[in-house]
Amino acid sequence: MTLGRRLAIGGAALLGVLLAVLFGAYVWLDTQSGRAFVARQVAGVALENGLNIRIGKIDGSIYGGAVLRDVQFRDPKGAFARSPEIRLDWHPFAYLTGVVDVDALTARELNVARMPAFNVVPDRGDPLLPDLDIRIDRLRVDRIVFAKAVTGEEQVARFDGKARIADRRAVVEAAAGSAQGDRLALKLDAVPDDNRFDVDLKIDAPAKGLVAGLMGREVPVQAALQGRGSWQKWDGRLTASMGAEQVADVALTARDGTFTAKGETAPAKVMADSLIVRGLSPVALVDLSASFDQRVANIKGSVRSASAVLGASGLVDLGQGAFDDLALDIQLLRPAIIGSNVSGTNVRGKALLNGAFAAPTVAYSATATRLAFDRTTFEDVRVTGEAQGREDRFLIPVNAVARRVTGINQIAGGLLTNVKMNGDIAIANGRLLSDNMKIRSDRINATALIVGDIGKGFYTGALNGKVDGFEVSSVGLFNVVADVDLETTLGRGYALVGTVKARSTKLFSPGVQKFLGGQMFVNAGIRYGTDGVLRITRASVVAPQFRLNSGNGTYVTEGGRVVFNGAGYSNQYGPVAVQLTGTFERPVARVTASRPGFGVGLSNVVGLVTRSAKGYAITLTGATDYGPISGDIDVLSGNGPLTIDILRGDFAGIGLTGRVQQAASGPFLGTLNGAGAGFDGTIALSAEGQYQRAVVDAVANNAKLTGGEQTLAIGRGTIKADIILYDSPQIVADVQVQNAMLNDIELAAARAKVDYRGGTGTAKILAEGRSQVPFRIAANADLTPELWRIAAKGRANSIDFSTEGPLRIVPKGDEYEIKLSTIRVANGTVKLAGSYGDGLELQSRLDNVNIAVINPFLPGLGIRGRATGSIDWSQASFAAFPRADARLEIRRFVRTNLGSRSQPVDISLVGRLLPDGGNARAIIRRLGAAVGRMQIDLTPLPPGNASWTERLLAAPLSGGIRYNGPADTLFSLAALADQSLEGNIGVAADFSGRVQTPRLTGVVRANDLIYENDVYGTRLTKLRVRGLFTNDQLEVTELSAVAGKGTVTGKGFVNLSSEKGFPLQLDLDLNQARVARSELISTTATGQISVTNTPDGDALISGTLRLPETRFKIIRQGAASVATLTGVRRKAASGRPRVSGDADPISTLPSNWKLDIKLTAPDELYVSGMGLESEWGANLRVTGTSNAPRMSGEMELVRGTLGFAGRSFELENGRISFNGGPATNPSIRIAAASEVDGTTVRVNIRGTGQNPDISFSSTPALPQDEIMARILFGNSIGELSAIQAVQLAASLNNLRGGSGGLNPLSVLQSATGLNRLRILGADQATGREMAVAFGQYITNDVYVEIVTDARGYTATQLEISLTPALSVLSQIGTTGTSNVNVRYKKDY
Repeated sequence: MTLGRRLAIGGAALLGVLLAVLFGAYVWLDTQSGRAFVARQVAGVALENGLNIRIGKIDGSIYGGAVLRDVQFRDPKGAFARSPEIRLDWHPFAYLTGVVDVDALTARELNVARMPAFNVVPDRGDPLLPDLDIRIDRLRVDRIVFAKAVTGEEQVARFDGKARIADRRAVVEAAAGSAQGDRLALKLDAVPDDNRFDVDLKIDAPAKGLVAGLMGREVPVQAALQGRGSWQKWDGRLTASMGAEQVADVALTARDGTFTAKGETAPAKVMADSLIVRGLSPVALVDLSASFDQRVANIKGSVRSASAVLGASGLVDLGQGAFDDLALDIQLLRPAIIGSNVSGTNVRGKALLNGAFAAPTVAYSATATRLAFDRTTFEDVRVTGEAQGREDRFLIPVNAVARRVTGINQIAGGLLTNVKMNGDIAIANGRLLSDNMKIRSDRINATALIVGDIGKGFYTGALNGKVDGFEVSSVGLFNVVADVDLETTLGRGYALVGTVKARSTKLFSPGVQKFLGGQMFVNAGIRYGTDGVLRITRASVVAPQFRLNSGNGTYVTEGGRVVFNGAGYSNQYGPVAVQLTGTFERPVARVTASRPGFGVGLSNVVGLVTRSAKGYAITLTGATDYGPISGDIDVLSGNGPLTIDILRGDFAGIGLTGRVQQAASGPFLGTLNGAGAGFDGTIALSAEGQYQRAVVDAVANNAKLTGGEQTLAIGRGTIKADIILYDSPQIVADVQVQNAMLNDIELAAARAKVDYRGGTGTAKILAEGRSQVPFRIAANADLTPELWRIAAKGRANSIDFSTEGPLRIVPKGDEYEIKLSTIRVANGTVKLAGSYGDGLELQSRLDNVNIAVINPFLPGLGIRGRATGSIDWSQASFAAFPRADARLEIRRFVRTNLGSRSQPVDISLVGRLLPDGGNARAIIRRLGAAVGRMQIDLTPLPPGNASWTERLLAAPLSGGIRYNGPADTLFSLAALADQSLEGNIGVAADFSGRVQTPRLTGVVRANDLIYENDVYGTRLTKLRVRGLFTNDQLEVTELSAVAGKGTVTGKGFVNLSSEKGFPLQLDLDLNQARVARSELISTTATGQISVTNTPDGDALISGTLRLPETRFKIIRQGAASVATLTGVRRKAASGRPRVSGDADPISTLPSNWKLDIKLTAPDELYVSGMGLESEWGANLRVTGTSNAPRMSGEMELVRGTLGFAGRSFELENGRISFNGGPATNPSIRIAAASEVDGTTVRVNIRGTGQNPDISFSSTPALPQDEIMARILFGNSIGELSAIQAVQLAASLNNLRGGSGGLNPLSVLQSATGLNRLRILGADQATGREMAVAFGQYITNDVYVEIVTDARGYTATQLEISLTPALSVLSQIGTTGTSNVNVRYKKDY
């Protein structure tokens, strides 16, 4: 075989193999795995602009009818459109001949989730039409679904078209529409090589159609692009309108490679807001031409609008993608397009562009006669530099000079000259940043940080460094230190981040300074980014009287939305919170304050401030000590005067209305009205030149404010005042009140008159009433600008006081000096000197002053003694820590309460208080011998945010007390009425801890004490006490005493901490202990009693007692033994009672303990009196409180008798039931029987203790009047005398009516006009039978009563009342007897 033959055979074999492989590949590609391979290859192809197509699965034949399933169209951000199925009917092998041949490309549905974001592809000079024939006979999509995110709401469109591109000719026909009525039609016939280019594009879209949704504008759109001709000579026109407004009308021409565009456009109506769009607004006149030579365009022309003028001249190489000396000349006619806060005059700029499109070099210059940002104005500005473009940003070096800068507030004196700025500005993604802009002038050297968004027109900046004397308008001057850095975060842009600290040096408003208590320090974190949001974090304000603990918020420049929340604490007004929302144009402010006070206990205040069409609307709610407060107020602002309209106001039931307007001279004009709760009045506001005048006219008639914690009541009152607020105010006023009460202060009558004009005038006041104790005071004042002289005289709690010569006060602006003055208190004197204003300076010298003057201010204290010494007080301001010094000698110190008085002791006291500490020393002497000593040392905490009282209470405490003396001196401090403790007691305790939580260590010991209770006759002897002080608690380890024939023992503890509420636990065991022994009650008890007081303040007495033997005696008014003394009362004086200032009888501090005591007495509970001799058994439970005890349970009769009308009735049965109500009103069921003249008579008592019902029955049955006649007179009704008949009738009438109580002749008494009429029982001692007594007041203080019976007995009684409590009584009878006695009475 020849070589040639072999080669031929080998070539044929190789060709066969290749053909086999190709055939195999052809067959395999149309298999399932082959089609999957094709899908993967398509997915791996991405065009330069970022378009990528992914196919989930290919069915059918790839050589003919292919079905592409789950097709995704993607850009660099991901999938933007999907189609479940696309059918492709094509001829793939036609591509081998240079033809793309598609019979049909159809899809039933295409879902568009968002608009694609393709990469920008530079022009590389490729031919406009591909060097490839394309035939698409049909391109159709039945449903193109645009998602809501694309068009605002879901839109459905359709598309149908065809295209042929062959022999370098393009013929395209397409039609599209939407379900909402959009229509698009396109016809294109382009043959570049034959100079033919015909186009006809028309769009007609409704207001809510697809095109409107893509534009984001709900307006109809019509647009057309038409043109015909060749590439050498072509004429066309672009027109567009939106609704009735024209958007574009531009003539387009092409002549031998030169293209022109002339006409009007309004891009702002179509395109989103940006710096370029704002520059072309509202209408841009376009006049541009571009001549092409080898893909190099020579551009000339201009674009003009009302905002800017742009001129362009130079070359643009589209083939190389570069600028070649392209010059731009810009004139800003409206600089505000840069930013809303920008203004200027004669603002011009030039730029020369060279280099690649992506990274050009720009040499620029700009000038302005005036350029202003807000209030900061730059004059004669010039800026030059050369910017270098990079792929990701522009870096612009800045060299700027300005002749003068004004409006920088108080920084650098408010004026900068010869200002220079040097630094760099970076621009990336439409954002502007600079962190190294140096600013220098003759007065400032600082670094500026600048952040901006060119598209949004947002620019901001900050100075990094220290600025002194910075003025915040209407607030004050501050020294500011800013530490701000430029922060860069990948993917989040840039931000100004740092802290700002400011310390005020001067506050313009005295009210603000008083609220703060001095200057303030502000500290806040800030973050201001290119997102246009200013974030404030960790904002704090520290001042002597106010602290803002936390504040944070945001301000969004786009839309001006603001949110701020702050919470703080005011020493004067308590917790304060501020919440601000809305915008600065329409803000909504919510201010809350827990306890502003303002003299009326204002608390829980919520104020809501909103912007209204007329100004501001304020809604106020809160509470006061007198009731709730609320109101709706309009603050009207605008071109007219400031007007405040009180639409509705309510203060504790007093309605408030009115309108006031500010006059041109400053004061307010108008009338405020108030009515309700017994008050009615007006305040008329007017102008006295530039000064405010107020005329007040108000009355009160049975007025009451009782809706809060305080109570204010005025029986009658008037106020008339005329006030002019001169620098030295003018006040002419007359105020009168009668029967007024403010909590515990009662004013029987008071009047004050003031006539003060031009710094000179007089004032008078007269008042009498009670403030725990009765008082009368009268004062006169003579006022001049140089000296105030005040004379006063009065009496309180039986102590006379008066000024010895007038009290002299020298006014000195906001401070007042008290000249050395003397006040006489009883037989002692107090000398005062000092000053007060922002602070207080007081020196006092006491000589023989009765310390009882303190009692009115501390109710129930009841101390007496004579004090001599000095008390000095110094306080720079009322917020400052005071300095105090006290040196006192108190002679014969005693404490007195009802029925007891402590043994007198002498006390020597020396103490002082300083900001860095304090101490006190005291010695107690009795009969010259020291019985007690006390030493206290404390160190206040260092200055801080707390008030001086809080610091004092938290001060570390040390010292001790030693006492070995009379127990009654210490026991009297408990203010227990009619109780005493005798004997000696020893106390030794050392102090530690803090003032508000003292800790004690020591012991209490006592032997052979005697305790007596005069009310119940309780007497404990051999009383032994052992106690230990541990921390803040006194533990009673032993308590024992003898009570009659029994004993009392116990133990427990008493906590001395006020913070814990003085917890107490004392357990007592009683064994046959006599707990009461008096004329009225005598009892012994066995059981346990527990006395507790919890930290919550629940004081409780509980336990179970068995009463082995108890005797109780009832005394009824009108009993024979006291018949001549009962019922006598002083006749009330006519007119208003006068208050003399004399002391009230001694009283005691009330206590109100909860009760839960079980009482059991199976028998031997003896009740006697009022004719009753009886024995009972009882099972009771006492609850309620010690002030209002309640009783439940029952008493059962054992045996007894009832004496009635001189007869003895045997008690047959009896039951007294207590239902949990007052012990004085039980349910009663008692029956008693007796034999009267052979008849069995029964007395039946039913009802309640306060409303008993008495009835009679008999065996055999008799009428009620017959039974009563036999009981009272022992005779039948037919045998009665006239007087006996009248008495019987009155008694029966009383029993039937039930209104007379125990006085059966009340109706007869009223008819005769007597002050008193009653029936008395027989009295064997005087020989008087049953008698009638009638009496009459001769004067207010003299009472005469005559007693007579039916047998001639007559007696005359005379009572003369010396005081309300003390009376002299005398009696003369027909039997020749007479007597005189003295009576002292007291109501309990």
